[in-house]
Amino acid sequence: MPGAKMTGVLSLTETLDDIAERWGVGTVTWTIGTGVEYSVFIAFGTSRMAARPYLRPALEEASRKLDQFAASANSLAELVRNIALFVEGRAKEILTEKDAVDTGTLRGSVTARPASGGTPAAMASISV
Repeated sequence: MPGAKMTGVLSLTETLDDIAERWGVGTVTWTIGTGVEYSVFIAFGTSRMAARPYLRPALEEASRKLDQFAASANSLAELVRNIALFVEGRAKEILTEKDAVDTGTLRGSVTARPASGGTPAAMASISV
C-alpha cells in the first residue's frame, strides 16, 4: 500500500482489496454532516447564488489519499475514523476558502461522528 497512487477505479479497488486482506471484511460507518438548514443552499447554490460545495471536494480529496490513511492505521475502525476526521477538517477549510461562512455557524456545525440515528441537513457517510 505505501507509495500506491490513486489513478482510477482499478487502483481504488486494489487499495480496498489490500485493506480487506489486512483487516478482514467488516462495516465501520461514520457520518460527516451539518444540521444547519441552509447548508444545502451553500453546497448546491440557488437561482441567485453560485454553488460552493464543501463536503464533496473534501471526500474526493480523502479518496485520493486512501492509501496514505490505510498505511498509517492499525485497524479498520481507525482507518474510517481518520478519514472521517480528515473530511470534517477539510470541509471546514473549504468553507473558509470559499468565503461561504458569514457568521461561522455553518463551519462550526460540520461534524464527524460514528453513525447513529438522525439525519443532518447535509451529510456524507463513510463506510468500509
